[in-house]
Amino acid sequence: MAILHDKDNKGTFVKFTFLRCIPGEYEGCRLNFQYHKANKIIYDLDFGWTNITIKNYIELTSVFPLEIQNGIQLNQLYTSFENHLYGLEWKELGIKNAYQLRFFGSQQNFLINANYDNIRQFGNDLRLEWERGLNLH
Repeated sequence: MAILHDKDNKGTFVKFTFLRCIPGEYEGCRLNFQYHKANKIIYDLDFGWTNITIKNYIELTSVFPLEIQNGIQLNQLYTSFENHLYGLEWKELGIKNAYQLRFFGSQQNFLINANYDNIRQFGNDLRLEWERGLNLH
């Protein structure tokens, strides 16, 4: 699982877990997303993302902050065509290398404050989990 803790409140974090994956560019994975606050689950969602979206999301977070992806200027906003958690928005907090991330979708809206090193580690952890999930198929 890939976990990103809030830099100011360690009991607040988001967690992504891969449930199952089908290899192939036009295939995808089933994931679980959880948002925790004060170490309690506030939101729990099982959903599907295509492997293209997962690859883009991993790139975005592992080399954060990314300005251009696939030739598109991001302007501190990543969106996909997925049904759930299709957006990730970020803004600088005024503290060096600190950002507020907004994970959102049609029914999701969660904030995490993190520094870019932790966001990059989260992206690398997400990559490792995805690769493991693809290899289990």
